[in-house]
Amino acid sequence: MPVNNISGIKLSSGPTHLRSRILVRNLPTCTRHELARLCIPFGEILGSLVLGNHGFIQFARESDAKTAIQILDQSIFKSKLILVSSASFRSLRENNITFGPAGGA
Repeated sequence: MPVNNISGIKLSSGPTHLRSRILVRNLPTCTRHELARLCIPFGEILGSLVLGNHGFIQFARESDAKTAIQILDQSIFKSKLILVSSASFRSLRENNITFGPAGGA
């Protein structure tokens, strides 16, 4: 994937029914391209989105998303502890994470 297209398309929404999308919370100030660069080692990225202090990465495969979650959850990105989970509606409900209209969903 070319460097200038590392983050794929700009996603238009947050949580979905797709299990291959991850939610990254507690983000420092960054672009969607910077967030994508953090995640590129885990697999093909189809799209990314940053909304304030949280962001979303859409992977091509669910297995890539699971690997990214396992490795990145509670890691440090730009001097901040980030929290990474699945961005499916079901996963967010199971983990009591609310994401409503104010967050862009």
